Amino acid sequence: MAIDKTAYHDLERRFSEQVKRDREHAMERVFQGWGVYLPCREPENQVDYILVGMEPSFSWADNVEYAEKKIAMGARNFACPSNPESTLALFMRSIRRYLCPFGETYHLTDVSKGAMPVTVAALDRDRRYQEWYPLLLEEIALVGKPGAPIIAIGKKVKRFLKGCDIRSKTGRSLYAVQHYSFQASRYFKEEAEMDHDGFEKFKKAEFREDGYWPTDLSLAKKQLVFAYKKQFEAIHDNGQQVPD
Repeated sequence: MAIDKTAYHDLERRFSEQVKRDREHAMERVFQGWGVYLPCREPENQVDYILVGMEPSFSWADNVEYAEKKIAMGARNFACPSNPESTLALFMRSIRRYLCPFGETYHLTDVSKGAMPVTVAALDRDRRYQEWYPLLLEEIALVGKPGAPIIAIGKKVKRFLKGCDIRSKTGRSLYAVQHYSFQASRYFKEEAEMDHDGFEKFKKAEFREDGYWPTDLSLAKKQLVFAYKKQFEAIHDNGQQVPD
């Protein structure tokens, strides 16, 4: 079903207003020169999966004016990364290959939509997420097909969405995957070491000269892809949901 564009654009307007409220909050005002609504890529039709991250980074912009100019020129959150071997690029390619192998569709978004430095993002996150949560529920209802699962990206989002009991609020399954940051590299390594034979077979099958993945990826990045393969395939096959 096609997205209701009028409703989506109205929601984007309210996203932008919420970012301004975030920027005016007393704690965040300590850090100046940040805070702009970074839109996600607008889906044309309702999707099969909704993946939810934390908040956009502000590392790509020096100041608000530069960020707004880039956005006016088409910059979007979760757009195709410039470095095809970045962990974000590998994460997004893993979605297409292992979560949506038969042409299923997905929407990538964040709980809060204001691009901000890491030093600001860590401040008062619980309060900020609570203020964004009603808007997130509207976004999910608008872009997701009936019953489309929600996938939390990282422990912080998983904990927040579980605490809000989003399953009962939306009637949708809740899953979780590791964040693509290298801060989670220990998990990716452990996943590969626990299934040594599976990882070796995976490397031979997936990292051929004519394969889907770059052959010169580091071992750590191959472990990351392997972990996402297992997680996304389990979700696609109706695997284990986030436990109560």
